[in-house]
Amino acid sequence: MTDTTASFRPSRRQVNLGALALASGLTLPQVGRAATGKGTAVLGIDADPPTLNLGTTTDFAAGDVAAKILEGLIWLDPQYNARPSLATAWSVSPDGKSWRFTLRKGVKWHDGRDFSSADVKFSLMEVIGKLHPRAAPVFKTLGLEVDTPDATTVVVKLQKAYAPFLSQMTVFDAPMLPRHLYEGTNVGTNPANQKPVGTGPFKLAEWKRGASIKLVRNDAYWDGDKPFLEAIIFQVIPQAANRVPALQAGEIDELLDFYTPKPEVPRILADKALAPRRSVNIPAIYFMMFNTQSPQVAKKEVRHALAIAIDRPRLVKQAMNGIARPGAGAFGDGFKWLFNDDVAYAKKYPFDPARAKAMLEKAGIKPGTTTLRMPFDVSRAQMRAQSQIIQDNLRQVGLEVKLEPLERSVYYDRVFAKRDFDLMLGSYFSAGDPAIGYTRLYNTYTGTSPNTNASGYANPKVDELLTQAATAADRAVRADLYRQLQVILNEDLPALVLFDEETVDTASKKLGGVFPALDARDQWAGVKRLD
Repeated sequence: MTDTTASFRPSRRQVNLGALALASGLTLPQVGRAATGKGTAVLGIDADPPTLNLGTTTDFAAGDVAAKILEGLIWLDPQYNARPSLATAWSVSPDGKSWRFTLRKGVKWHDGRDFSSADVKFSLMEVIGKLHPRAAPVFKTLGLEVDTPDATTVVVKLQKAYAPFLSQMTVFDAPMLPRHLYEGTNVGTNPANQKPVGTGPFKLAEWKRGASIKLVRNDAYWDGDKPFLEAIIFQVIPQAANRVPALQAGEIDELLDFYTPKPEVPRILADKALAPRRSVNIPAIYFMMFNTQSPQVAKKEVRHALAIAIDRPRLVKQAMNGIARPGAGAFGDGFKWLFNDDVAYAKKYPFDPARAKAMLEKAGIKPGTTTLRMPFDVSRAQMRAQSQIIQDNLRQVGLEVKLEPLERSVYYDRVFAKRDFDLMLGSYFSAGDPAIGYTRLYNTYTGTSPNTNASGYANPKVDELLTQAATAADRAVRADLYRQLQVILNEDLPALVLFDEETVDTASKKLGGVFPALDARDQWAGVKRLD
């Protein structure tokens, strides 16, 4: 493999940024643009991923990196249409309970082994169906079984029809993993989680912890002359304030919305050298989860008071620079077809500090007597801004909030493994359907996987309705079930949705072919340099 990385003479702007980086402890890549070859793209991320096994995590940065290494059976275009990836064709039985996939022939794992239906069965049954934060609860409910009539045919059988099943066969919810490396091992501690072997267009070449991750071209990739890039470098930029300057200075070529401080968006939109994508949004919610096992917030009356005390429009205006919509209910308002206006937050929890203070006193909480611990992911600028506003809001009603900004792996351990918090800040992508992305926020869960329900909330009726909503074939029936769920969840309030996200993903105009997929992290085989 030819390494196109080289030194180059920086511009004055780059020197200034380099000085800023040095002062803040940031290491920027010295990536030259080769006169020959396919070139290198540098992508900004906020922190090291905890793992690169997408069968066990929904961490955003993990998905960003590993989606270039691993693949799913399909990918989704911006109109939510399924497109062939490792599967070239598929069909479903009239009752919606049996899916048949024809696999692409001649695909090789990065280590040269053949990809086959055995890998698909193992991935779905032994990893995703047991460990994936979004997919595992759904697959267990569906009673999923997998048959492999031959090396290129997979038949997935479900006990119940499941409306978004095909949409969940992407790399983010159903990544294909090499059975020969995982079978008979502890999946959670397998070395391949940090050094993944996939079928995708790029291979892991180097990981400098806290600095960068380098991927190089898979010369044996199945898709013609793709990938067009020689390499991709993910540059870790932990300080949020440095990310947009790095993009504008040309030190990085792409910055996704997840990593972008919202107050910086006007600068991006005004920069003629950048190409932002705003028209495609996968519904996503930012929320504050309550630990219902914590004495301070165990009573729903206390949670109601906190909901009324928090100024959601202010969060949108100040933390998100207006690029969001105030929280409207348990599933946000991104799926218009299921929204229940009758029990919307605007009616149940309008901002009213005086009323909130009275409700707290009625619930036995006197001003100045309670401190709530609130951990959040320190690498995310939006989380820090939210935490400060919420701290100010709750101080006005006599509550003290102890902010706990934590590095991501520590945050995951504190919240999801130890459940040591009173309030926490998080965000979940829907992945295009509430059953895929939002069920995990409310269904009964006692495990320790990140990005699941850590609130301790368990309601058998909610579990039943979530299952019915996921498996109903008719969308009108699904909508009614989700409206019933909002009646319960907007009242029980195990989590308060703070706002629905609106995204701005940005790339340099020196890159072509970016953002062909619904998820901006996906389908980088066709990206090329134009300079």
